[in-house]
Amino acid sequence: MSHLKPELADGTDGAEGHVWSIKEHPLRVILSTGERLLEQKRYGVAERVFKEALLKRPWSIRGLTGLGVAYNATNRPTEAVRCFAKIMSYRPDLPKAMEGCGHAHSMLEDYRKSESWYRRAVASAPSARSASIALGVTKLRLGDWQQGFALYDLREGVKTLEQSIGQEKMWDGHADLDGKTIFVVGEQGYGDHIQFLRYCALLKARGAHIIFYTREPLRQLCEWVPYIDRVVVGGQKAAFDYAVMAMSLPGLFGTLPDNIPSRSAYIPTPCSQRLGKPEKEKTALRIAIAWTGNPANSRNEIRSCPSELIAELIEGTEKATFQALPFDLASEDNTVLANLPPLCELDATFADVAVKLNQIDLIISVDTSLVHLGGALGKKTWLMIGKQPDWRWLTTGEDNLWYDSVRLFRMTTDWPQLITQVKESLDRFLDDPTSQI
Repeated sequence: MSHLKPELADGTDGAEGHVWSIKEHPLRVILSTGERLLEQKRYGVAERVFKEALLKRPWSIRGLTGLGVAYNATNRPTEAVRCFAKIMSYRPDLPKAMEGCGHAHSMLEDYRKSESWYRRAVASAPSARSASIALGVTKLRLGDWQQGFALYDLREGVKTLEQSIGQEKMWDGHADLDGKTIFVVGEQGYGDHIQFLRYCALLKARGAHIIFYTREPLRQLCEWVPYIDRVVVGGQKAAFDYAVMAMSLPGLFGTLPDNIPSRSAYIPTPCSQRLGKPEKEKTALRIAIAWTGNPANSRNEIRSCPSELIAELIEGTEKATFQALPFDLASEDNTVLANLPPLCELDATFADVAVKLNQIDLIISVDTSLVHLGGALGKKTWLMIGKQPDWRWLTTGEDNLWYDSVRLFRMTTDWPQLITQVKESLDRFLDDPTSQI
């Protein structure tokens, strides 16, 4: 056998009681298997494989690097630092280890130390884009947006677009747009599409005809935006003079934390949709709540709030009824949460959700697309931020830079502390819904 099958690397071939050992295989085969498992994001199995490799050679750079990456991927930064520190005790110039230390210290929320490690990694390997992008995200998180956005533009999506259309058709922030058509490419998560489409208003002010590329669930919502001339999805084709990635626009327009455009509601709900269905006499305030996000997101475990804490918040709150997104309810084991009424249908688009939110008094959510939708609609929204906040929320403060209607609740110790803070504010809000809480 020349290599291990990743599906067997956890010690079993799937047949009950049949144990299969990796110990007798050569070190290079074990290491290659572990690296394939990392690519497949099977971090727990990869960890066990790399530990087996390190039993054969305790100072294996590949083994220690793989184990450190697995620790980072499973939110164990302290263990990751120990792995990378061991590597650098005899290979202090290894960029991968420096970058791994940067990731680990970011998860430990020591962003200055994280920045220092990323700088060392970039200096050691200037052509390695991943460390430069990570440094850019760290600079953004620390509020240095000028340098941060410049480094963030090294991401794969920008390079792919440039290779596809040619550098001459990439909008550089200076080319005249009067009478020109610009193709704006929405990217990354649904919330990112919603957050950065606001920059189309600045493009429109320069005289551009705007085509916005997005995904089907967002199509109708984007069509409501008056400064977007056409929305395209999927394989639809469009002719244009220039193109730009949506998340490049903040940097091209020189956005800083103190000059963000369109902080108030910038997605209008059409009058025909605004009222929705006639509602029965209202007896309690309505709250939409979200405690988790897309499980495919690499940050989902960090940003998600434990179900039992959300259940305690709901059970202990009077004067309000709660609704949740059906996507969250479908995979929820907690009985209290699983029995919440859905805010919309399972196949609802973002436009459908927007209409439902017109009848909601408050949104309470972890860092998901629901927050961006609420902020873009101008709905009162409370954002619960866990450890290692996303760069757009910076690292301190309750003031939201991007949405006037969104209030930040930051974790200072753990989720129970944060939920207690939310509960206290919620009690005050329910006593006086017109307050500015």
